[in-house]
Amino acid sequence: ALHRLASRWGRSDPRAALRWSEGLTGRDQFSTMEDILRHWSEEDPAAAADYVARLPGSEHSLHLLRDLSHRWAETDRTAALEWSMALDDPALRMRALRGVTSSWAEHNPAEAAAFTTDSLENTNERHHVLEAVARRWAERDLQEALQWARDLEPGDQHRATQSVLRLVAEHNPSEAAALYQDIANDLPATGQISREYRHMAQEVARVWSSSSPADAAQWAMTLPERGSIQRGAVGDVTEQWMRIDSMAAGEWIRSLPSGRTRDGASERVVHMTAHTDPGSAFAWAQSISEDHRRFGLMHHTLTQWSNTDRPAAQQALSTADIPPEIRQRFGAELGLTPAPVPSNDGQPGAE
Repeated sequence: ALHRLASRWGRSDPRAALRWSEGLTGRDQFSTMEDILRHWSEEDPAAAADYVARLPGSEHSLHLLRDLSHRWAETDRTAALEWSMALDDPALRMRALRGVTSSWAEHNPAEAAAFTTDSLENTNERHHVLEAVARRWAERDLQEALQWARDLEPGDQHRATQSVLRLVAEHNPSEAAALYQDIANDLPATGQISREYRHMAQEVARVWSSSSPADAAQWAMTLPERGSIQRGAVGDVTEQWMRIDSMAAGEWIRSLPSGRTRDGASERVVHMTAHTDPGSAFAWAQSISEDHRRFGLMHHTLTQWSNTDRPAAQQALSTADIPPEIRQRFGAELGLTPAPVPSNDGQPGAE
């Protein structure tokens, strides 16, 4: 009923309809505003776009702006592009340009790509818009899109390739994994590796593990250890798998060989469970092999735990397998053990 009302009212008096929709809440407000703006933008896209640009900043309003600029570009790309480029707010400008270039790339991805690399000087803005262009291009012709991405400058190249891999992973994660392997084969044998190679692997791992975490985990463990590529991918698999089946995820992590990759997975578990299950998080923190990271995560967990169950946190600290000086420092800092009483001669601990 709301959908029909919004659609009819949006055709006859969109401003009044939008004032009405502003009084709604949650999904009702979002969906009715979409309906009204869709009809308004058919008649007067500039007015509809101006209205959305003045809304309080939120993910909701940014989504509306991207959707509206995409539709506007379908009928008048030049006007939509000029309006988007004239926006002063960086967040609004970026979303509007993503909408315009996404529409553009559906029809002529090479032109949309050339505009993005030639006209957008701000690196963050250019990278976000490149993602939209790369995705549309890959939908039309995957190999063309990959070749275009390979010819870009390093920063742009990695961002565009990452977007292509994300699209492929959503439909065929094993194909995305094979594409990444081709990319990884070109890594230099020695020297530092750009973190972007890790980000690309994480993108595939994140998408794949949302539907098949066991398969994604098996693939992640075959990745190079250099540049923390394997550790980053395993960490992202861990987060997704923990949300789907925490027991299975825990068993898998325990089966991993000790080292940086397993420590990285355990660290993800600690951060995910410290608020909801501090006892479990504390046990995972204690399993980390590197002293500095282990003590830091134990301290982090005890801090959270002491806010909800101080006696349990105090008991965990008293039985933890840590050096006495670390136990004493944690207890003093977190108020989990009585502080030593100084004696008259200034020596601590004397009665």
